[in-house]
Amino acid sequence: MNFDNDKTSGPLTGIRVLDFCSFINGAYSASLMGDLGADVIKIEPLYGDLARAWGPFINGESRPFQTWNRSKRGIRLDLTRAAARQVIYDLTVRADVAIANFRPGIAEKLGIDYDTLREINPQLVYCSSTAFGSKGPYRDRPGYDPILQSISGLAKETGNYSGRIAISPVAASDYQASMLVLTGVLAGLFHREKSGEGQLIETSLLQGIMSIQTHFFYQPIEAEAQGRVGIYPYRLFETKDGQIFIGGATDKFWRMLCDVLGLLDLASDPRYDTNEKRTARSAELAPILEPLIREKTTSEWQTLLMTKGVPSGAVREWSEFFDDEQVKAMEMNQQIDHPVIGPAFVTGVPINFDKTPGKIQRGAPVLGEHTREVLREIGYGDEKIDHLVDEGVVGTRLDA
Repeated sequence: MNFDNDKTSGPLTGIRVLDFCSFINGAYSASLMGDLGADVIKIEPLYGDLARAWGPFINGESRPFQTWNRSKRGIRLDLTRAAARQVIYDLTVRADVAIANFRPGIAEKLGIDYDTLREINPQLVYCSSTAFGSKGPYRDRPGYDPILQSISGLAKETGNYSGRIAISPVAASDYQASMLVLTGVLAGLFHREKSGEGQLIETSLLQGIMSIQTHFFYQPIEAEAQGRVGIYPYRLFETKDGQIFIGGATDKFWRMLCDVLGLLDLASDPRYDTNEKRTARSAELAPILEPLIREKTTSEWQTLLMTKGVPSGAVREWSEFFDDEQVKAMEMNQQIDHPVIGPAFVTGVPINFDKTPGKIQRGAPVLGEHTREVLREIGYGDEKIDHLVDEGVVGTRLDA
């Protein structure tokens, strides 16, 4: 995909976003806004987003950084300097949205907090996404996704599927918090459309990790819950050459699975004819199901189960899934060109609009790639920009 940066498309075309985020939280939401047409300006310190140091590297560029920073323009600023903060203030006049994921107090220290920026632009929609929130005993506690997975119960619940407590390599709280940022910003823009006023929006990794586990946190105060937690069979099984997930989530699917396995008597057995009974007797059922499933290969089981309509999924590498025909049909396997990396495969835009389709507007910015371009747009002449560069206030692309 070659980019025509003069022809952005998507429902957010015309919206300008200031992205102060590092790592995934918030940064991914800004990338999605860019995919949907917003002009996203990623503001990095002179040394760059710390995620640029995460490998693996391709021609010196971080692969992880690319995945949550595409469809943005990038500038470098030393926000400890007054002249750099003035750049932000000049950008804020023309901005619609600002997103930050600093720990509480940092934005205020840098002079780019909501109270400061709203004095410049009262219509600004400002979203702050932290680890634990802006109040409470954990307010100042540093946090990463594995910490939230560990303390929230998610790591322990993973054991119900794999048999072992584990932390998912997918940063669940980060990506979900980014979705909450996106949701909050869009709602904030909708409110602004009706009222003309901006507002402060807050979310956190804590709220992200809880919002994807709401079913665990529902607890009656006076009534007593009955029945066992869980679904059976709804887990990974060993096959002759690998593993497959089988989801007998309903009584109907249980009977269909028994048909595939040649266990028709088990399907009608009154001891197992409801999920509650199967879950309570999972220790009895496992020794019956597991040896049978180990008799065939993963591919054989996948074909049989799909033919019968039983929910299932063979355990594969991500690269195998990326080449799946369904992934291609959904246009989630795309190719772009990056100025340093060159051609690269990437995931597609994950939201489809029939009237205002989004697109990948550009690859992730090289550090300082658009500093001059953006400063010129807000009225800075080349002489002034050169002076700011010489003074170490702003930075341009290092290899330019």
